[in-house]
Amino acid sequence: MDSSDQVSRVLRRVLALSLAPVLAGTCASIDTSGFAPVACRDGRQAGYLGGLRPGAAADYLELREHLHLPGASHAPRAIETSGTPCARATDPAACAAKIAASSSTEGFMLGECVQYCPRHVLIVNAGDDVDVLRSKEEVKAWLGRVDSPEEAVLVAALEGYEVVCGGSAPGGVRPADDGYEVLATRLTSLCAPVETTRYVLRVGADGHLGEAASEVISSRAGACIGRRAAGLVERAAGGATVVGAWFAEVAQLEAASVAAFEVLGRELAHHGAPRSLIEGASAARRDEVRHARVMRAVAARHGGRWRAPVVEPRPLRPLEELAVENAAEGCARETFGALVGMWQARFAGDRAVRRVMARIARDEVRHASLAWAIDDWARPRLSPAAQRRTEEARQGALDDIAMEAQRDPHRDLVRWAGLPGPRAARSLATHFARSVAALRLDAA
Repeated sequence: MDSSDQVSRVLRRVLALSLAPVLAGTCASIDTSGFAPVACRDGRQAGYLGGLRPGAAADYLELREHLHLPGASHAPRAIETSGTPCARATDPAACAAKIAASSSTEGFMLGECVQYCPRHVLIVNAGDDVDVLRSKEEVKAWLGRVDSPEEAVLVAALEGYEVVCGGSAPGGVRPADDGYEVLATRLTSLCAPVETTRYVLRVGADGHLGEAASEVISSRAGACIGRRAAGLVERAAGGATVVGAWFAEVAQLEAASVAAFEVLGRELAHHGAPRSLIEGASAARRDEVRHARVMRAVAARHGGRWRAPVVEPRPLRPLEELAVENAAEGCARETFGALVGMWQARFAGDRAVRRVMARIARDEVRHASLAWAIDDWARPRLSPAAQRRTEEARQGALDDIAMEAQRDPHRDLVRWAGLPGPRAARSLATHFARSVAALRLDAA
């Protein structure tokens, strides 16, 4: 029996064991021209206080941050100021003491934060008066009418959007009818994929904020896409839809696999591998050229924007390094990627995706078979310690796959791309891990 038939047989058995019920457009890219960059307060973070025009004039503004971590609490610190403290106070010393003593265990968030999030208060000094604003509602009420770009950026930050300063990344502000438009970003998915969305926000003069347009600008597909090239430089894919951005990321990884198999072929030849393995790597490289082209078309169909991968050149590696990478990237990730492709070929809501994945899955089964054949050839040529490290790398990749399976993919990726939902993904990962021993025996 051909080795690819053996791998296919094992994966089809895993697929059969894992079958479970599955949840049964393109837009133009946002035009970022015309947005003025937002000033930085310290070279890294957007400034919020410069240019504010509140309803009541203030002598001094201080934005104070307080970070509380489990088991530790950091003293509040001023992160931005504007004006002169106590400039019109009749008792400057008493005024300064009030400012110094101003604090709160409460506060509001600014911009985007995922886990340990600092709270902020805004200290407002006018004459002898010192007020502490502890909530976004108090800040917006103090601002009154939004009539400056800085105020529009502050409103966006109060609502949890990230406005990147300096102009090197997507962030900015421009006038619009009865208000401003703010270019901002926000994490819209934290896992499987990790996804960032860009927004055009409309901030009205009354402080009301709405989303005028949005597009996914970064989507990280996760660990289980296939063989990853050593030296791959991360470059985020994007798109007008979640599905488009995800397929654009997959297209980039497929293109990077072209380089991975080219290097693999050279290294196999360098280490005296049989001609069948070298020719298998060359055939896999040709497959990946086709996969990248097809995936770019699928991504474009769903509004994705592909970016060519950057793979830094690496010197030829010792046999152990080749075997370790092959065990993790080929025997684990690429083999599991073939299994996921088989699932997509059955369950993708887009008929074109089902057709494409059926062909790609067949190719990936051959690539997986090649990985196991390389493992079988290389293992006897390694020292016992190197064999142990190779097996540890394979197990580590299986652990990563199991962890990825715990995450809940976006519903559109389940529906249209055919990714397994969390229950099905856990079943696939569990049965796959149990079947690795059979794959190793078949390779031998």
